[in-house]
Amino acid sequence: MTLSIVALDPDTGQLGAAVHTGWLAVGNKVPWVETGVGAVLTQAVTEASYGPRSLDLLRSGHSPAEALGALLAEDPQAESRQVAIVDFEGRIAAHTGSACIASAGHALGDGVVAVANMAGADGVWNLMLDAFGNTTGSIARRLCSAVATGHEAGGDLRGSTSAALLTAPGGATEPAWARQVDLRIDDHPDPVTELARLLDLHEMYDLMGTGINAVTAGRADEAMNALEAAAGHPLANAQTGFWQAAAQLLAGDSDGAEATLRKSTGDDAGWRLLWERNRSSGRLTPPS
Repeated sequence: MTLSIVALDPDTGQLGAAVHTGWLAVGNKVPWVETGVGAVLTQAVTEASYGPRSLDLLRSGHSPAEALGALLAEDPQAESRQVAIVDFEGRIAAHTGSACIASAGHALGDGVVAVANMAGADGVWNLMLDAFGNTTGSIARRLCSAVATGHEAGGDLRGSTSAALLTAPGGATEPAWARQVDLRIDDHPDPVTELARLLDLHEMYDLMGTGINAVTAGRADEAMNALEAAAGHPLANAQTGFWQAAAQLLAGDSDGAEATLRKSTGDDAGWRLLWERNRSSGRLTPPS
């Protein structure tokens, strides 16, 4: 079964797509997202060109329905395709060809489309749509929940292999290549669970990245806040502690920094060498 969901968050303008399947490396061809333009899913007998070509048509002013209609009209295998599109205005379009392997179908919501084929149960797509609507949090979290719900409800007729999650930030000033989340599980015995774990890990690294940027810019208070939050995350690791120590040193707490560094990295020579190199660079010197 390939099941997927594509959506717009109307409050933030963020666009996203998530997918799970019994085929290798689903993130390579099925989901496509572009900031300020739209998001596309192409599956069943997958034609990867539907992704970039749909985005090109949206970018040039076509609606999702117009873009999808134009591509299907020139495709001799249109009835073997399953496609879903949402644009930056929340307009949607979907197609489940009559030759798609049952159970196959799609569900349409407000700025969201859920699709599935080779599903173990009819109506999986409706459950995915409901899960997206009933889940709180970021669009990435809601997409991940929808895919997990579909997987649990319908099973996978070929077994589970890969999953992917893509989200792009809202705002017309963001570059087309911008991504908030870009996660792929290419080959795994339980890719849906692994996708959820990686999303948790991504959130921790996002906090850590904010802190590192603040350290580099010399903003000690901002660095401390972000890196303390990262260090308190359930998936915190040695690198989190390293950068928390850097923030403490930047704030003028050299004893606390050394204690945090030892606690998080132990006697590892590589971390100690990196610590000395960062100190010698001058970027961890407290502002005068």
